[in-house]
Amino acid sequence: MRRTLAGLVLTGALLVAAAASGVAAATVQPTRGAPPAGSIQFDVHYGSQGFKIGEARHYWRIAGGRYEMRLNLEAKGLAGLFGLHYEQRSVGTVDARGMRPERFSVDQRGRKLESAEFDWQAGRVSIRRDGTERRSGAIAPGDQDLLSLWHQARRVAEAGKPVKLTVVTNKSVKQATLEPKGAETLKLAIGEVSTVRVHAWAEQGELDIDIWLSQQHGLLPVRIRIQDEDGGVLDQRASHIELGPAAAVQAGQNSTQN
Repeated sequence: MRRTLAGLVLTGALLVAAAASGVAAATVQPTRGAPPAGSIQFDVHYGSQGFKIGEARHYWRIAGGRYEMRLNLEAKGLAGLFGLHYEQRSVGTVDARGMRPERFSVDQRGRKLESAEFDWQAGRVSIRRDGTERRSGAIAPGDQDLLSLWHQARRVAEAGKPVKLTVVTNKSVKQATLEPKGAETLKLAIGEVSTVRVHAWAEQGELDIDIWLSQQHGLLPVRIRIQDEDGGVLDQRASHIELGPAAAVQAGQNSTQN
């Protein structure tokens, strides 16, 4: 169980390209734009029955051409015994292509720090554990890390057509395709939400990822569902959203204290 859960949580972006057709851009209704700061709390569910195993808190801030994002997951009960407590962090700049990561890191309780260092001038990314490089790969403008992908999906939904890119995790560098799948209405703890779903899947069947973006909240991610090749499912569903710099600062302080 530990291997399956940890694999779903920490390597959820092992995505690879596949051919697909997009949805018309008109599917996405006009929004007020991407909120520059805020926080989202998620209920985290596991398995086909959707058993709740814990909570995750995501916050972001975009200002002065730079961004910072964090995701803190804390599992409870039996899942907590398997050490599923971690923080993902992504920092970088914002340009005409969207998010441009500089560093992505995963700090999991009981394990050495893992990170991905982006060198855009050289067009390379270095994946490291405790500062030692374990592997590297090529990157190009538009490529993303696992966490920045959540917000970059907004551009795919707005464009209404598949986009190929490289997705970098704390474990790997993979070619990927994100495909908008159309409008869907979700019933979440925050209420009924009109969304656009963006889908990504692995060439060799390692994982499938769906990201639902709320049209009422500037296309913020309100549900993220990850499925591995063995059928294991990790489903994060928004239970609370706060927008504005104060919410982001408070969320960041809480994650540091936890």
